[in-house]
Amino acid sequence: MESKGKAVKWLNIFLLVINISAFATFLFMNSRQETGFDEQYSSDEFLRDRLKLSDAQYEQILEMDQKVFRNYQLLIDIECESNFELIKALSSENTSNEEIYEIVEKIGRYHGLVKKQTVKHFQNIKSICTEEQKERLDALLLEMMEVGDQCQYCNKENCSRRNQIKQKKN
Repeated sequence: MESKGKAVKWLNIFLLVINISAFATFLFMNSRQETGFDEQYSSDEFLRDRLKLSDAQYEQILEMDQKVFRNYQLLIDIECESNFELIKALSSENTSNEEIYEIVEKIGRYHGLVKKQTVKHFQNIKSICTEEQKERLDALLLEMMEVGDQCQYCNKENCSRRNQIKQKKN
């Protein structure tokens, strides 16, 4: 009888530990999902704050970008799929260089299309900006693209682009 009591006691402790673990996992997973949403939200808010967009401007951009973001996501998915196709081809012993080059060309095309959607997004933003906001956007784009950092790898002594970057930053 006493051994059954001990067994039930240990079983209860074991079940309690499992329940606490499940609860902690549930809380952790929910907090991670909310973070993903907050990151997207804060990204939009970042642009809104940095450019000092009005509520009307912000709503206008969100409306104009609905199609852009749908296309962007679709292209990113296809590009990802193509990258995995390339990994599979590189891992295979029977894949010819022609097949690999075709996949690389496909990845390049989709990467270019993704960049075009990014351009459309920033053109949408610029289309509703005041002149002051356009200047802020130009400076922000330089900062985001880290254009000045690329100059450190350039071999040119007197490059006019360096001067352009300095002028835009000031």
